[in-house]
Amino acid sequence: MTGPATIEQLARETVEITDPETALRALTALRRELDATEPEIVQRALHAGASWSQIARALGVSKQAAHRKYRHMFDQVWGEKPGTPRLTISNEARRSVQFAHEEAQRLGQPAIGTEHILLAILRCEDSLAARALNAEGVTLEAARACLQTTMPGIPHSVLERPAEEYAVTTHARRIIEGARREASRRGETRIGAEHLLLALLADSRTGAVQTLEQCRASPARVERRLEHASEDTPARSLTGAAQRGQLTSRSRPLSTS
Repeated sequence: MTGPATIEQLARETVEITDPETALRALTALRRELDATEPEIVQRALHAGASWSQIARALGVSKQAAHRKYRHMFDQVWGEKPGTPRLTISNEARRSVQFAHEEAQRLGQPAIGTEHILLAILRCEDSLAARALNAEGVTLEAARACLQTTMPGIPHSVLERPAEEYAVTTHARRIIEGARREASRRGETRIGAEHLLLALLADSRTGAVQTLEQCRASPARVERRLEHASEDTPARSLTGAAQRGQLTSRSRPLSTS
């Protein structure tokens, strides 16, 4: 990103230079620098879980225009790289990232961690992932009560900062990228909340797994519940839910390998 000093200097020159032609050149240079800076700020917002509506409002454009211009950046948040199979992202998975940001903010914490992703999944109440957790006694209220956070709190004044300034911890980023790998490994074309949960369960070092253990829930049992839930759901219901963007359509149950 261009240094703020460069932008500040160009802005000052634009308004202070008396020669109109030189001032216009400074204005053109300033516009180029701002155009180059905007994508990086948008990417920070996406990493923080900001929605397209929030980004569009901040930019003063329509949601469709913002999505068209920066859609490729959302893929980077989910670990999609050039040359890899293209996966779509369910509404639940998208909402999970946004909910995780809200949970981090609610708890007065400076970044999105795996524990916030767990709470976010539980907020997607109709998902296979939330139902598997609920079956093991892990409700949203229970998880909040047992929360094992990996980060300190921050002053309330800092919470007023824009969403794009929120970071994503290394562990949380691995989970988001891991969800894509879980879907890809199973030959599925859509990333759902269940893939986020599977990625969470795979790493015992995270605040999310520690929270589950504090709730006296075994990660292995939760994973088996998730598999059984997918087996017990009729194919027609799965297809309908997938069309509504609620979960991933699959022709076979999840593997525990």
